[in-house]
Amino acid sequence: MRDFIANSDRDQIEGWATRGATAAIRRRAQLLLLYDDGLQTKDVAERVGLSRSRTRYWRRQFRARGLEIFPDGEQKRKSGIEEDGQRQEELLTTTKNLAVQPAEKKREMPQASQAFDALLSLESPGVEPDDPIAEAGRKVLRYHFAEMLRHEEGTRQGEDIEELHDMRVATRRMRAAFEVFEGAFKSKAIKVHRRGLKEAGRTLGNVRDLDVFMEKAQKYLETLPEGHRQGLEPLLSAWDEQREVARAEMLAYLDGEKYQNFKMVFLKFLDTPGAGAQPVPEDKPVPHLVRHVVPILVYTQLANVRAFNSILSTASIDQLHALRIEFKRLRYTVEFFREVLAEESKQVIKDIKELQDHLGDLNDARVACEILREFLDHWEDRQVQLPVSERKNPEPIVAYLAAKHAERHNLMISFPQAWERFEQPEFHHNLALAIAAL
Repeated sequence: MRDFIANSDRDQIEGWATRGATAAIRRRAQLLLLYDDGLQTKDVAERVGLSRSRTRYWRRQFRARGLEIFPDGEQKRKSGIEEDGQRQEELLTTTKNLAVQPAEKKREMPQASQAFDALLSLESPGVEPDDPIAEAGRKVLRYHFAEMLRHEEGTRQGEDIEELHDMRVATRRMRAAFEVFEGAFKSKAIKVHRRGLKEAGRTLGNVRDLDVFMEKAQKYLETLPEGHRQGLEPLLSAWDEQREVARAEMLAYLDGEKYQNFKMVFLKFLDTPGAGAQPVPEDKPVPHLVRHVVPILVYTQLANVRAFNSILSTASIDQLHALRIEFKRLRYTVEFFREVLAEESKQVIKDIKELQDHLGDLNDARVACEILREFLDHWEDRQVQLPVSERKNPEPIVAYLAAKHAERHNLMISFPQAWERFEQPEFHHNLALAIAAL
């Protein structure tokens, strides 16, 4: 990809690569220089320490916006660059304004306080067999809340998409934890926290889902001959635009008062033993410790999964998606108590994850088919706005849709074979040994 950078711009980019104001700016400049030197994406990504999809993202952004992807270069190039339309201009302005806020907001948060210091220093949940089940749940929630906060700054910066992925996973695990420990808490006491996590997860998910779609599209492109890799550019450009809008909305949410209040209220709940917990009767013994309750929780969720066995031969794709959710709950239930289970729990989690990932890929392929069909339904509406000489052939996108349909079909028909491994005695033997440690 030689001549990727214009000669008039190379000196300035070389300067940013060594003297940029932030590590993110220096890495972005280095990335462009490596592309200009003819390196392939996998080599560029490895050298700058970004994922391949994020590396390709900045390559596309530079092609579309030039030096505007560098804050210092925006004014220099602004007068010479034709705007893509009012919506894109408003989007870039919003993103630029939000970009200067995180450090200020971070200083406003009491992260230097003892409460936040203690939270962020957690290396594990610390669940014990004799913990009351509600306090075990509080420990699990505290640990994953800390995980969410650890990845917040990286999510704001947006340089590594794995930061956003990890932050979103933390919100999902906390939502799952509230489901697992639901019986240990009063519903009114946890309602506000569940609502806050749901909103955070949805806002992060709007960006993350597009990252996944673009990453899988790029993997598909890598299977094509070099000369056939530009056909998805209209689709990828549309997704880029949608992602920037979703990212601007995400930054506005993360910097907003609602999110800051959620974090403080949630932290108080997590740091207050007994808060919101169901009372334990004093007049009779009831199972309320981890060692009492965990076998019930695990085997109840296992039963919810195995109930699907009766419909697998005729299951719809929606039913398989529902099964994926039950597998995820089973995996999280085992993971939350991994510290008090026997060593066999690691293999149990690995086996569950393989089935969950199989069904997750199936659901991703299904969603991709729906999105691609919708994109093609509006293809002519977009093309008619362009000069005839610039209109694109939809054939590459139709071919990608066909590939996703084939992937969906293959994953669907191969799942019964994967299920057979789950039903083997070895899995259930390992699960029983894991729980026997209690």
